[in-house]
Amino acid sequence: MKPKIIYIAGDGRSGSTLLDSILSNIEGSVSVGECHRFWVRFYEKETLCGCGEKIERCTLWSKIDEKLHQKFPDYDSEFIREKVKEIQYFKNFKKIPKLLQTKEWQDFAEIVIYFYNQIAKTSQRNIIIDSSKSIGWCYFLQNIGVFDLRIIHLERNLASVANSWKKKMLLPEYYDKDVFMPQKTNMVILKSWIKIKVLALALKKNNYFMFLKYESLCQRPEFWLAKIKEFVGEPFDITEFIMIPTHSIGGNPMRSGSNKKIVISNKKVDLHHLNFFEKIFFKSSNVIAKTIIK
Repeated sequence: MKPKIIYIAGDGRSGSTLLDSILSNIEGSVSVGECHRFWVRFYEKETLCGCGEKIERCTLWSKIDEKLHQKFPDYDSEFIREKVKEIQYFKNFKKIPKLLQTKEWQDFAEIVIYFYNQIAKTSQRNIIIDSSKSIGWCYFLQNIGVFDLRIIHLERNLASVANSWKKKMLLPEYYDKDVFMPQKTNMVILKSWIKIKVLALALKKNNYFMFLKYESLCQRPEFWLAKIKEFVGEPFDITEFIMIPTHSIGGNPMRSGSNKKIVISNKKVDLHHLNFFEKIFFKSSNVIAKTIIK
């Protein structure tokens, strides 16, 4: 049986950790966080897996690496890393269907297919929660066309996203040095948010696609959780959620074994990292984009 991938697409700082934590409560699922980062994080050996182990010692990812080397004698992690990087560029998005017609990219796709199949087989979980967010990676998986791919495009108001990008935030998965998330300029934040919104229109062609506003989820959790349950097609209790141990790449290892109750808060975001003019800029841009891009 082919794995079911529940893919969270969208911009960074859009609430994917909350949605991923909720979906992790689905029985028979495994959360792998930003899965496409495997070929960076595993081989640089500087981060923790969501389970709390060093990623290169994690029972899941170390086994996946072993299987990849066994299956593909000429397996080159650097080659895969560069291919994954190419997919991330917005300029290459529309090229993906044509790229997959070439032998080089078909060979790459074969490795990716095996990679996801081994996640399901090794974890003994046929439902993979992938919060990579990358629109390009999602479109690539869509064009491979071999998985039961369920795409949730999660979008957060632009001003809230911008406010979050302005924060100085330490990446918690690095255990031996301080690494901070990038703080983006106003134009980079705007361009990225709009490009993702536009390119995500191509994802609507997928058999299973759902658009979800983060603010809507927080305002009407019961309604939207019922919609999500119907969309993913898996039975799970939508009345209560806990922080379940995961194998997230690029996720917060503090989630490991916490079993804390997840609370969906509708608290208004304080945009204190934006000045007055930035608030006007991002709020007006959000309204214009919402009107034009449909």
